[in-house]
Amino acid sequence: MSSHVTLGAYGPCENSDGEHAKEVAQWAVTEYNIKHRHERPYLYLLSVLKCESQVVAGTNWRLGLKCKDENNIEVNCEAVVWEKRWENFRELTSFIVFYPSSG
Repeated sequence: MSSHVTLGAYGPCENSDGEHAKEVAQWAVTEYNIKHRHERPYLYLLSVLKCESQVVAGTNWRLGLKCKDENNIEVNCEAVVWEKRWENFRELTSFIVFYPSSG
């Protein structure tokens, strides 16, 4: 059975445990912290849970992350980073924090 990848669609990263995926994930968390430093709890990256990429004019990385906040609450996050490695360019296009529901 062969896998079929639709052009322009997200697919699994070649090496989701690789150094570059971890670097992009840490960069995304740092950017989120910078942008929201006065309005949201600071986040610390614990691990990359899922890594998908999409080839565009560069690469979109869609990352499932496990983080903890400054109150030691573990949260799942989804970050989307647009990267053009040949230009040393990165942009955080989306970052969603999923706090556990209480009750």
